[in-house]
Amino acid sequence: MKIKNIYLICIIILIPILFSSCSQIDTLEVKVGLKNSDFDYMKQGKVSEIDIQNERDNGYKFIITNEKAILDVYNILSDAKPATTKSNLKPDYEFDIYIKGQKDPLKFKYIVGLDSKAGGNLYSNDKCYYVPNRIDTDIIKNFDDTRTPKDFSKLYYTFIEQCITKYRNDTKASNKEIGIDMYDDLDVQKYIFSADLADFENSLPSNCKVLESENDTAPITETVTTDGYKFGSFSYKGKSLTGYLYKSTVVFYDNDTKEQKKYSIVGTYTSNDDSWNIDISSTN
Repeated sequence: MKIKNIYLICIIILIPILFSSCSQIDTLEVKVGLKNSDFDYMKQGKVSEIDIQNERDNGYKFIITNEKAILDVYNILSDAKPATTKSNLKPDYEFDIYIKGQKDPLKFKYIVGLDSKAGGNLYSNDKCYYVPNRIDTDIIKNFDDTRTPKDFSKLYYTFIEQCITKYRNDTKASNKEIGIDMYDDLDVQKYIFSADLADFENSLPSNCKVLESENDTAPITETVTTDGYKFGSFSYKGKSLTGYLYKSTVVFYDNDTKEQKKYSIVGTYTSNDDSWNIDISSTN
């Protein structure tokens, strides 16, 4: 009995020491800049809801009310480092954090997958941070019931460039500027992130650009429309395959000559492939 009592006394003594140590470690991490305390209200049970809205797809929204999920968001945001300037890229998501007892939420804009040198990727009207972890992969994937197309950014931007090359070879419009319209490709807007888009734009030749809105123009417009994406078994060119199938339609329209040229794109990826097989064929 005496030994059991000694163990019990030791446990009672150790518990507050352990909790105190954890608190001291957290405080030290805040002091040296490894963590911030700006989001501590999230771990104190003061948040009733977090809404995460995709900025390109109004229908792509997540509402978080689960306490554990809110704590997961806190664990990422508490690692955010203060930034002096925010990135000049367009935000990918807006976060609305609802505090219990407050009518209006705290609003933050978030840009996916930036390097710290590019500036803050999480910011409000008066605060700016760099978040090292990707909130979209660490948090949003747990709520999303759709399958992100495999290698989306690699596949999508690659075939757009390949279509430009084929179009220039097929026509005499070699010097005219081409404006790439992804604005109305509604099915994939939620997979387009500003950092990936900036990398793509930087890889384009000088006589090509990405159209910023429906009002942006160019002598030739390349309109991209995703027709479908599938994972599983499918038939293609008389073969039964298992893997990934992606289909898209690209239309070039010359605003000077009023001529149009359309291409059908099929991308396949199977277990035997090291990369996507992209087939581009003219349909007119």
